[in-house]
Amino acid sequence: MTGKILRFGFWAYFGFLIFNFGFPAYAALDLSEIGVGARPLGLGKAYVAVADDASALFTNPAGLSLNDNLNIVSMSGSLLGDVNYLLLGAADMSPVGKVGIGYINASIGSIPLTSLVGSGPSLEAKQYSSADYGSNQLIFAYGSKLSRFLKNGAGNNVAFGLNLKVFSQGFTGGAAPPTGGDNPLNNATGAGLDADLGLMWGVNDWANLGLVFKNFVPESFGGKFVWQKNNVTEGIPMVIRGGGQFHLFGPIALRRSDDRTLDLSVDYENYGGLNRPATWHLGLEFRPLNMFYLRTGLDQKPKAAETGVGVDNNFAIGVGMVLGGFTFDYAYHQFGDLSENTTHFFSIGYRGEEKPKPKPKTGKPEKKKSTIPQPEIVSKPVLRAFSDVPEDYWAQKPISYLSTLGLMDGFSDGTFKPTKEITRGELAVLLVKAKGFTVTKDVKIKFKDVPAGGADAPYISLAVEKKYLGNADGDFKPNKWVTRAEAAVVMARFSGLALKAKIKQKPFDDIAVDHWAAPAIAADKEIGLFAYLANQGFGPDLYLTRAEAAEIIAKTSLVKKQIEKLISGEK
Repeated sequence: MTGKILRFGFWAYFGFLIFNFGFPAYAALDLSEIGVGARPLGLGKAYVAVADDASALFTNPAGLSLNDNLNIVSMSGSLLGDVNYLLLGAADMSPVGKVGIGYINASIGSIPLTSLVGSGPSLEAKQYSSADYGSNQLIFAYGSKLSRFLKNGAGNNVAFGLNLKVFSQGFTGGAAPPTGGDNPLNNATGAGLDADLGLMWGVNDWANLGLVFKNFVPESFGGKFVWQKNNVTEGIPMVIRGGGQFHLFGPIALRRSDDRTLDLSVDYENYGGLNRPATWHLGLEFRPLNMFYLRTGLDQKPKAAETGVGVDNNFAIGVGMVLGGFTFDYAYHQFGDLSENTTHFFSIGYRGEEKPKPKPKTGKPEKKKSTIPQPEIVSKPVLRAFSDVPEDYWAQKPISYLSTLGLMDGFSDGTFKPTKEITRGELAVLLVKAKGFTVTKDVKIKFKDVPAGGADAPYISLAVEKKYLGNADGDFKPNKWVTRAEAAVVMARFSGLALKAKIKQKPFDDIAVDHWAAPAIAADKEIGLFAYLANQGFGPDLYLTRAEAAEIIAKTSLVKKQIEKLISGEK
């Protein structure tokens, strides 16, 4: 009898903590219900279509592919003053897409264990020991745009992602009750596995949609949690969340604003097999000043079973700053009806270069120093611009110059898609145009996978004839993406560089002297073609983007002269 009372008292205390946090109502706690980062919390967790940094590890893994930079996030907080919460996450590009790893920990220390002493009117509960509780979650994530697996750049506005989650939780410490018997917390630990599947769709310039299936692996396929004590197995119910992000004001939004942005995010969450009402999540993010954000949100959570049916409307506010790619976020979040449940969360992270807003198209332009020697300009040329390449974008100038010169084309929707991977066919066209060769409809070198009557066939034929690009087995593979290492070899041929058979010093930290492309990489670096990678690794297996191709071609002596004539107004 004493053992049952002791267990009841312990679990009642722990259950009180769980339900006041808003954790799921199943025993295998999914810490990602809270562990999402201070920015999502400030938006009421309406983040399934917003995720574009390391917080996507815990919200929607498809969002990892929306940011090509190294992403880092960390968050800490203390719930009810008793539960310590820690979140860490990082993600970076790889040759196969964006990969990341995340970790969440929640712990409660010195939980009292009591036993009933006495009898009748003198019966009382006395603490005889204490225990600690800890719950951990390790996440391995992958995200990619669908275009990585399709031809001709199709699916560039659709992304998917997958999380593999490893759960562990349990109790440590505690002693056997003074009335006798075993320690009730002996072997009270468990572990499990499950996974999340995420999707994102960029519908247009001002609307994004997202969908996540959390814990979608059935118990029969391994999506379960197993308690060591008595070998009890529990399934982890699937939760479905869908939502949208809508740019109301901004450079590319429903209503144009060059100085401020306002985004609305809305999520709808369905708990599937759980007997819990569906919930809504709403968020507003306002940027009144460059790099400074104000946020507010509504985060609905089903009420704990003990407090009735319905939902709690938890309000949140937050602020954020982005400085040099580093992020600083704060959220003030309510949990339940009790004011003491309100919790402060802090996040520090890194998202890389923030995409700046476009400058106004009218008015006096800001004067900037050009990296290219310029004679006095008599009549300023009209340069091409694209809706997704703002003036402060790192490769804006070469993109603008090359498109104005007719060397690189944009897309019919007015975009350039600077982060889209460049194909062998596109690179062949660019190289031939940059050389200024006269191209006729004649195709001297034919390939099985290049239609002879296609517009690109003469360019591809000429690029192979000039030995800028090679071919094998009668195929050119025009839709195959080009890696940086391959691009280095191509650019060395294009620039007529004399390559050393062997080099004695690594051109980049991640390029060994015996790497197959090392001589070409070293020669290209010497003439400044890869200056934009200064103080970085080369990433030989990363795919070259359209922005990188523009930057590299613009640095060649031949194209640099064309650019100088363009900006000087010469014919």
